[in-house]
Amino acid sequence: MGLEVYLDPCTVNSRKVLAGLDLLGTKYHFNHVDYFTGGHKAPEYLKINPHATVPSATDGGDAITESNAILMYAADRDGGHSAYPTDLAQRAKVNRWLLWEASVWFPSCYVYLVEYVVKPLLKAEPDQAVIDAQAPTWNKGAAILNNQLSKTKWLCGDQVTIADIAVASPMHLHDAQKLPLEQYPHLRRWLTEGIESLNCWRKTQGAVDRALLPNNPARQESQVRSSLNYTRHVEPQLTELYFYESPDAKGIHEPGDDPQEVAINNGWPQAKDFSVDKQGFSLGQFETRFDKWEDENEVRDRFYPEVVDFLKRELGAARVLVFDHTIRSKANETKKLTQETNTSQRAPVMLVHCDYTSHSGPLRVKQLLPDEADDLLSRRVAFINVWKPINNIVEERPLAMCDVRSTEKDDFFKLHLRYRDRNGENYVLRYSPNHKWWYFPHMTPQQVILLKTFDSETDGRARFVGHSAFEDPTTPPNAPMRESVEIRTIVFY
Repeated sequence: MGLEVYLDPCTVNSRKVLAGLDLLGTKYHFNHVDYFTGGHKAPEYLKINPHATVPSATDGGDAITESNAILMYAADRDGGHSAYPTDLAQRAKVNRWLLWEASVWFPSCYVYLVEYVVKPLLKAEPDQAVIDAQAPTWNKGAAILNNQLSKTKWLCGDQVTIADIAVASPMHLHDAQKLPLEQYPHLRRWLTEGIESLNCWRKTQGAVDRALLPNNPARQESQVRSSLNYTRHVEPQLTELYFYESPDAKGIHEPGDDPQEVAINNGWPQAKDFSVDKQGFSLGQFETRFDKWEDENEVRDRFYPEVVDFLKRELGAARVLVFDHTIRSKANETKKLTQETNTSQRAPVMLVHCDYTSHSGPLRVKQLLPDEADDLLSRRVAFINVWKPINNIVEERPLAMCDVRSTEKDDFFKLHLRYRDRNGENYVLRYSPNHKWWYFPHMTPQQVILLKTFDSETDGRARFVGHSAFEDPTTPPNAPMRESVEIRTIVFY
């Protein structure tokens, strides 16, 4: 059995474990324990951790509690790691900081977190007397850290260790906590230039910000403005794309010829309200240990079944067929959209579109399941795209979705797709000032967007959602390129 972790990603010690396990390269299965609704006090959880604290972990029949103990265990479990050295002298240095963090540093930083972050969330005022009483202890600890970091890049030398992750975690909202880092330049350098540049740290920051800083404008813009590539409807001429060289492609009308600047709203403040049946998309939590994205067979054999189980749980489906996937990254941007080979590796699509039409959806069912199609199509069928970041948080070319309730039927028209052996079609959209766009900035690999690209039901629920990647004007110049996987599925009810 693998390592199971139980935590709420927004808490100090849970975030510590997530970032530390990522640094160590440890494979694990995530179990969400909602701290703010008392999940850590549930009877089933108390069987794992009678202290009713998060995080916890299990490995076979063994339970491990306390965040630093989990990281120490994980480092040795897989044969050792440089982030927790096996050399006794080096390990003693790491252990020293781990013990100090748990006994001295965490309690001190936590006072600032409660007073300046948690209390405002609860509509209460910080108690200055409590802060003043804690200040001497915090400053003493900060001075110790500053002195150490004046001599070394990381706490234990030139190599980042789990001690760095542990000591940084109680400071993970240092601006909101109003920690006086300006008095300690080496500590500030280590935190802002060192820790906050680590990929494992960046990937775990979003959950913290969303839970504890929901209304902080410095962390969360309410909307951005960017250009989306709509398509002009030029009937009677068809809009077409050829996926092979053909003389018939000369003079065709291609999609994406009507770029329009639009407002794209931050969906995080109301993330729980979105639904594939109302807006046409939703956001979910999807933890996976799978990481062999470059191997198509591994994706099919190991990740597809996880998607099936996830969609059955989320959507109440009787059956789910996963039939295709695409890995998207900026690294593939030199490829033409119409390239015939290696179609599972693509650049983000910068075109407002929906993958299926009222005709091509049922046709795809008949192509994939010819013997069962008539029976399956006699009941409700929906196509759901599962869009998930991989490897990094998404900082460039995020995905935007157009709220189906802001669209009209006539906003959608057909894009005819010409292949060597067949023709296909999907929808592109003409521009309307009524369209309302949403996105989820800084999504992590633990999250997923569900996009409904076809629904056979015509009772007023969302059937086709327009979507597009876009250039986010807030993307930092050194942001890692977007990497995401898009899994195409058919959901049968």
